[in-house]
Amino acid sequence: MTTPLRHAIVLAAGYGTRLGRGPKALLPWNGEVLVTRAARAAAEAGCSVTVAVGPAGREARSWLRGRCPAVHVVRVHDAHLGMSASLRAAVLPLVVTDTPPHAVIVLLVDQPGVDAPVIRRLFDSHVPGRVTRALWHGVAANPVVFDTGDLCTAAALAEGDAAARTWIAHNRHLVDDVECSDLGRGDDIDEPADLASWPELRAPR
Repeated sequence: MTTPLRHAIVLAAGYGTRLGRGPKALLPWNGEVLVTRAARAAAEAGCSVTVAVGPAGREARSWLRGRCPAVHVVRVHDAHLGMSASLRAAVLPLVVTDTPPHAVIVLLVDQPGVDAPVIRRLFDSHVPGRVTRALWHGVAANPVVFDTGDLCTAAALAEGDAAARTWIAHNRHLVDDVECSDLGRGDDIDEPADLASWPELRAPR
């Protein structure tokens, strides 16, 4: 039996405006930065990886070359439009390849509590033709696993910072929610107050 091809997209092109510390992709994390932490977690879960980068593209590429040289990096030239632009840029290589993955997980760079065990559980729970979404203490959030075709459709519909949210809202009957709070944390880092619960982010690079 052939093992389904698993791919991860890391959305890391944001400006980090609300946080006020520059692009979140470059926030320090235990001797590396958030973008390499996310890419490594996906690779450790057995995924090929695409990282969408924006204003911090050059420095993010440098970090990724050193820590995760196998990842594919795409530059999001219209990153100011929000996560929808990042998603469209990241799925484009999947459309043109001769061997697209069977399923893709969409990861946010600012969720440092999502590690390989969470990613593996979501993929292992995924049923072809459906969508698998993480629950954190009963609350549905990211990350989310899609069949590749559905993700491409979701990217085409996306606007602003909604990313795949519009597609999910129209196809709720296809979504399976999987509890992951026993393996990690789903809170993200949007505002300065969010930093208090992540001491790793206060360490110097």
